[in-house]
Amino acid sequence: MSDKAPFRCGLVALLGRPNAGKSTLINQIIGSRIAIVTPKPQTTRHRILGIHTDANCQMVFVDTPGIHRGGNRLNRNMVRMAYAAATEADVLVVLQDVTRPLDTGTRAMIRHFAETESAKPRIHVLNKVDRIAKPNLLPRLVETRELDAGAAAYIPLSALKGTQIRPLMDALAQSLPEGAPLYAEDWYTDQSQRRLAGEYVREQVFLAMHQEIPFQTAVEIERFHEEQGNNAFIEIDAVILVGSERHKPMVLGKGGERIKAIGTQARLGLEKLLGCKVRLNLWVKVQPGWFDNPQRLHELGLDA
Repeated sequence: MSDKAPFRCGLVALLGRPNAGKSTLINQIIGSRIAIVTPKPQTTRHRILGIHTDANCQMVFVDTPGIHRGGNRLNRNMVRMAYAAATEADVLVVLQDVTRPLDTGTRAMIRHFAETESAKPRIHVLNKVDRIAKPNLLPRLVETRELDAGAAAYIPLSALKGTQIRPLMDALAQSLPEGAPLYAEDWYTDQSQRRLAGEYVREQVFLAMHQEIPFQTAVEIERFHEEQGNNAFIEIDAVILVGSERHKPMVLGKGGERIKAIGTQARLGLEKLLGCKVRLNLWVKVQPGWFDNPQRLHELGLDA
C-alpha cells in the first residue's frame, strides 16, 4: 500500500477590488507575465488562467476583473466574470490592498463571498504589506477575521516583492480537492499568443494615456503571422479602438510619437515573451460606443 499523499487539483479564483494586486500575484506565482499590470483600475478585462503544477498538486488560478460599480455594459460584464469565477472555483483567494482603508465596497465584497460561498475554502490575502508599518497590520487582520470568521487562512504578503508567497501556496495545497491534473504539467496559461499580443499592446496604451481614455480603448489583433526559418519572426497587425474622434489624435500623439512609443514598448515585451523578433504594426480606429455594443463586446471576447 502506498503512503504517497493523493494528488490535488482545482480552480482557484483570485478576487478583489480594482488594483488589489491580483494580476501581480498570478504573475509572481506562475513566473511569467501572463496578465498585464498597470496602476489604473480595471486593467484586467478577461478571465485569465495561470497554471502551477508540482509533484503533489495542480493549482489552476483564475485572475478576474476587479469588482467595482460600472455604468457601461463592458464594466457590468467584467463584474459578472468575477462572480462567475467564484461560483465555479474550488477555492477563493480574496485580495485586499492594505495601503487603502477597508472601505464599504471591500467590506461588502468580503461579506458577500463569506455568505454565498460559505461551503468553499476562502483564503484572505492582505497585499502590499511592504508599504505599510507593521503595527498597522494587526488591526486589519482582526477586522478581516471579524468579517469572515470561517475563512481557511489570512495571509499578509507582498505580491510585488514575492514575500510570504510560500504560506499562501501551502494553504492552497491543503484546501484543494483530490483529483487528477486538468492540464499537462508544462502548461502555465491558457492564453494564446494572439491574445497575449493584444494584452501587451493594451497595457502600453493604459500606461501612456490619462484620464478616461484607457477605459474607452481596446485592442484587436487583425493578423498574427509566424515566419519560420533562420531569421524567424512574428508579424502582428493590431488595431487600437477608441470611443471618440477626439481620442484618436491623443493616442497618436504629436507626429505619431505616442503610438510609436506604445508600439516600441509592446514589441520589446512581446519579443521577450515569445523569444523571437516581432514586427508590430499599429493603427487607431474610432468606434463610438463599442464598450456598450453587445455584438462588438462578443467579437472582442468581452461578453460575460
